[in-house]
Amino acid sequence: MSAVRPVVLVHGGLYEPVVDAAACWERPGVAPALRTLGYEVHTPARPARPRSWADESHHLADELGRLPGPAVVVAASNGCSAALRLAADRPALVDRLVLCWPATGDDAEVDASVRRRLLAEGVEPAALDRLLDLEVQRGLRPDELRSITQPALLVPAEPEDAFHQRRTVAELRQLLPFATIGLGTPPSVHPSFPGHLGALVSLLHVLD
Repeated sequence: MSAVRPVVLVHGGLYEPVVDAAACWERPGVAPALRTLGYEVHTPARPARPRSWADESHHLADELGRLPGPAVVVAASNGCSAALRLAADRPALVDRLVLCWPATGDDAEVDASVRRRLLAEGVEPAALDRLLDLEVQRGLRPDELRSITQPALLVPAEPEDAFHQRRTVAELRQLLPFATIGLGTPPSVHPSFPGHLGALVSLLHVLD
């Protein structure tokens, strides 16, 4: 990353108000560490109750459209779908992507669990079908992923879990034309993440 380019940190979660920018990026120390290194860091809030990934893309486009140039977009978990949807829809706004701990979207058991939770939140079935589609990355077909030409760094969840499977990273590596896989870390909301903060920040900083 160049210190003159804005860095946009897209938080994870899906209808989970506690998984916000503060929980993903501020309190774990990622955003403060990048600011200390001289980066212009932005941590926009994703829509609280999106009805589609297009909603997410439009919201992020409004945020990035206020910046002086294309941004480095760093996304976490389900935020990776929002970031990739943005890159597919508005490529001029995205300089490069860092996809941290991409959420697994094509596991039937995981999908059923998330559907139950979102139904309990009052999400309408039509919106559920748009948000949860059993694709490798929710909200994007394989051909749409192949159309994304920005460089992308993939950060696996280590250790993996049912919601952040290592195979998802491998599949994205095959679909995204200019993707590489970096060192894995626990997700930033995981209790063991503090010991890996330096590794993740170094991974981002080395992209300069």
